[in-house]
Amino acid sequence: MTTLAARAPYAPPQATAAVNPVVRWAFYFFIFSIPFEMPNRSIPVEIPTLTGALFLLTTPLEYRACFGRVPAALVWFAGWLWVAIVSGLLHSGTHALMVLHLLMDLFELLLVCWTGSNLMRDRRVLRGALITLVAACALRAAFQVAGVGLTAHRVWTGGERETVFGQNANISALILACGLVAAFGLRHPGAVRLLRPHVLFWPLAALFATAVVHTGSRGGFLALTAGLVVQLFRGRTVLQRLRSGFAVLVVMVSLIWAASHVEMMRNRLQAAAQGSFAGRERIYPALLGMVIERPVLGWGPITNQYELAQRIEERVLPRRDAHNLVLEVLTTTGFIGLIPFLTGLSLCVLAAWRGRHGTYGILPVALLVTMGVGTMSGTWIASKILWLTFACALASGPARSRDGAV
Repeated sequence: MTTLAARAPYAPPQATAAVNPVVRWAFYFFIFSIPFEMPNRSIPVEIPTLTGALFLLTTPLEYRACFGRVPAALVWFAGWLWVAIVSGLLHSGTHALMVLHLLMDLFELLLVCWTGSNLMRDRRVLRGALITLVAACALRAAFQVAGVGLTAHRVWTGGERETVFGQNANISALILACGLVAAFGLRHPGAVRLLRPHVLFWPLAALFATAVVHTGSRGGFLALTAGLVVQLFRGRTVLQRLRSGFAVLVVMVSLIWAASHVEMMRNRLQAAAQGSFAGRERIYPALLGMVIERPVLGWGPITNQYELAQRIEERVLPRRDAHNLVLEVLTTTGFIGLIPFLTGLSLCVLAAWRGRHGTYGILPVALLVTMGVGTMSGTWIASKILWLTFACALASGPARSRDGAV
């Protein structure tokens, strides 16, 4: 009997006592702000960073609910951040203020991931978080399609890449991709009925897809495709999976059709097929050389970007991003930092996989896959959407210690 009990499956997260509404809505407000980063702002702090700080200020109202559980993944991420701090202190040099700003952002995101993953153990909070993300992304996509705050710049392949408020087109596409993947997940049987009506879901999916294609982000396009492929396994019965598969195939065919009929996106995809990756073909070999020179603690945050710009003989920008999450961690913290980071990431994936039979099924896995593909061509290590995805994965795991809690 003991052996059978030990092998029994753990229950997924359940609804518990109501979370303090101030904390809950502050968390939703933070999520809603994620698609609305504004690089060309008059204040030195990004809007999602401010809303994240506001949310953290409310967490003492639900201290035990927010901090009572410490996922093992967060312990490993904290170890990686500690290595980043040490490497920053050793190598910051004249970039000390920029390094400090980045480390503070990462520390805040670690706290948001910790508290958010605990709050979303309540399936009602998780549902609210997903609905908020979809609503925010829908509004952001509507702004772009309607031309509100639209910013566009021509690219050498022809055509214009579109975004809003001066945002980076690549991270914008990745956030919108997560929004569309989340919209699919909210149609999961047993989740919510809000997006089940076809008259609401399909126009929304078309809005997201249009916005993603017009950003011209090849990484965002591939990330969205990967997230949708995972959704092919959504559903518990054969009929549910057939319905999911049909919906996914319709969206993917529509994406491919749209990409082939938008000159800018079509040309960028053709350029990639011919081996042109916006400088990444020069960046990646240079980064590998940097790893070989300093494999232990790396070059330090921010400093690695200035070193990279020198190595590729960048003439326009003083620093260049690694455009790859793993290479960014390697060049900033070396293998000492890479090991705890990948361990924490693996525990997030494990929690999402173990929670695939819960209310939202395969959705946390799909979100992780979307971000995983997106960060192979862009770093985004300090992006809010990345750490929100980690939090969703950790929240979806089984309710007992098998989810990685310590």
